[in-house]
Amino acid sequence: MEEIFVYCNVCNKKAKALILTKHPKEENSSKRYGMVRILQHNIGFRKSCSNTSQMKALVESDTKDKNGILI
Repeated sequence: MEEIFVYCNVCNKKAKALILTKHPKEENSSKRYGMVRILQHNIGFRKSCSNTSQMKALVESDTKDKNGILI
């Protein structure tokens, strides 16, 4: 499975996610959305966010923000 980085919708931290599905590209756009499963990630000293829910996220794009997240 392909991995990307997204922002967690619970703690707003950068988190690694597995791409589960990809939707068709939108017309006249280089962006593609898909469903991802967020992997458990650290949110502070010895604390982790256990959010592993599925969410719709941008999985392909030509541009990234300063944290390497697709925009």
